[in-house]
Amino acid sequence: MRAILAVLILCAGLAAQEISPVSEKKITFSVDNGHRFLTGVSGDFSSYRSVVNLGEGPKLFGLDASMEDPGSNWLQRLNVSATSWGGEPYNTLRVTAEKNQAYRLTADYRNVAYFNFLPSFANPGFGFNQRSYDIQRRYANVELELMPGRKLSPYLIYGRDSGNGSGITPFVTNGNEFPVAALVRDATNHHRGGVRLNLPRIHITLEQGGSTFKDDQRNTTRERNLGNRQTPIFGQRLLLNDLEQAYGVRGRNVYSKAVLTAAPMERLHFYGQFLYSRPASKVSYSENALGLFFLGASRFFSGLDGLLSAEAKQPRSAASAGVEFRPHRKVRILEAWSTDRLHNAGSALLAERLLFATGPAELRQLFEPSRLVVNYNRQQADVIFDLTAKLTLRGGHRFIWGDAAVPPSFLATQPGSGEIRRHVGVAGVSYRPSSKLSANVDYEGSPGDKAYFRTSLQNYHQVRARLRWQAMASLHLGATFLFLDNSNPGQGIDYEFRNRSAGATVEWRPKDGKVFSVLGDYTRSTWRSDINFLTPQTLQPTLSFYRDNGHTATALVQLQIPVSAQFQPRMETGGSLFVSSGSRPTDYWQPVGRVVLPVGKGVSAYGEWRWYGMNQAFFTVEGFHNHQFVIGSRITR
Repeated sequence: MRAILAVLILCAGLAAQEISPVSEKKITFSVDNGHRFLTGVSGDFSSYRSVVNLGEGPKLFGLDASMEDPGSNWLQRLNVSATSWGGEPYNTLRVTAEKNQAYRLTADYRNVAYFNFLPSFANPGFGFNQRSYDIQRRYANVELELMPGRKLSPYLIYGRDSGNGSGITPFVTNGNEFPVAALVRDATNHHRGGVRLNLPRIHITLEQGGSTFKDDQRNTTRERNLGNRQTPIFGQRLLLNDLEQAYGVRGRNVYSKAVLTAAPMERLHFYGQFLYSRPASKVSYSENALGLFFLGASRFFSGLDGLLSAEAKQPRSAASAGVEFRPHRKVRILEAWSTDRLHNAGSALLAERLLFATGPAELRQLFEPSRLVVNYNRQQADVIFDLTAKLTLRGGHRFIWGDAAVPPSFLATQPGSGEIRRHVGVAGVSYRPSSKLSANVDYEGSPGDKAYFRTSLQNYHQVRARLRWQAMASLHLGATFLFLDNSNPGQGIDYEFRNRSAGATVEWRPKDGKVFSVLGDYTRSTWRSDINFLTPQTLQPTLSFYRDNGHTATALVQLQIPVSAQFQPRMETGGSLFVSSGSRPTDYWQPVGRVVLPVGKGVSAYGEWRWYGMNQAFFTVEGFHNHQFVIGSRITR
């Protein structure tokens, strides 16, 4: 990473040296770099890393460089951009090179440090999250397109997504869960290529591709582990002394895709897409555990050996199509349809051996073929009518239907089936009394019929409204509103969900911001959820309710200080906050202050202060506070 940072800075320096007033090349670049200082994190450091995770040291916050050479026979345009290098949790690099109508080469790279160790989730009593991860994820994508913009344009694309790291995961047995250390590693490689046909009224893309992936996890412990259960079962305390558990997944996929867009007439536009894929996967699993475990019916065992192998084939076909027709200059008719069909045929062979201290071992074998079938379809028709030059009306209907058959689960020994069926009405109004004022209101609602999931949209009403007003040339105002009511009155479910939010924004830039500017945003939101569920330990019905009343605000004031024509420092202050009450009261504050000092033509220095603070009334262990200071420079040529 440091080597990449050094190369990027060196390239920018070389680009600056190549600038010549007589050269045909046009080279521009900007570099934003600095050093971040931390005062230390007071409170829970794991929560800080889960939410903020910014470190100290030298940083390359941003780099943008471009070169244009119209007379070159090989490279007419080169662009390089990078953000957040130097140990940041998320950094990117993008390079684009091209010659007009000859080729375009694009390379993207992203690096993500995913850390999730919030103590309150899963088991607040132990002071750590028993399903935690510290993973480094990397994404890379390279695309080469030949003869871009011509009638026939072939392309090749390669992508890779990989991750590795450690964490904590529970080893689950009857009556107890034992948090253990975990090592994870996965990688997926994508290969695809195709050709694009570009004609005046029709565009066709034909693509063939495939992928391979692997996913491995190893869970181990060598120490005495009493798990989450604090009370004995039939006078015995469950425990785990030794565990070696591992699984591996290997898979491959081959797919074919075709895309068509056409405009046979000025008033008629059409698009269509078809995808057929044939993924397949194999799974291997092994475990060896020693301790004292509960089998049921007052029976205990001291050891467990298990082996499992499984495989599945998952052919999938998906298609979508749409058409837009204008029978009149004031009327547009839109029709869209899509379908997705997944059929998963799999089988698994499980062999287990239970070791009893009071008797012989017990052997168990299970061979289980299973089949998962999911069919999903969606059709929507809309009519858009320009009633006047300032008023537009929209109305339509959406129909969603499908079915699913799933293999038996732990609680249900028989295969399950489900069906989704929903009629949705949609409507909207757009009003533009002048070029400076516009308002939109959109509605959709459904009387509810059948849904796959208990918390899906079923019997619901939703309204969205937006208002934009340019009160003056320097003053922009906006407002938004959201209303959502959803319910599922099914037996044993009684799900009720409500969401309300209203917000306002203001942007004031007198004299185009040459003196000062003000930006503000505020949103008030409320959430309410009630649903019945079965307690996992006892399988008894219980009511789950969640409430959240939140305030979200952002403000930024920028002041230009005209000391002289060449020296005009700039000051910025403001910040963001989130304050909520309800089931999980949380206060999160992020004020900021910044000073920018011009040093020379295209060069400025700046200093910045930020403060991150989070407090929770019910989970005080997750609170943290941190001061950050940045000293940096920005060079633009």
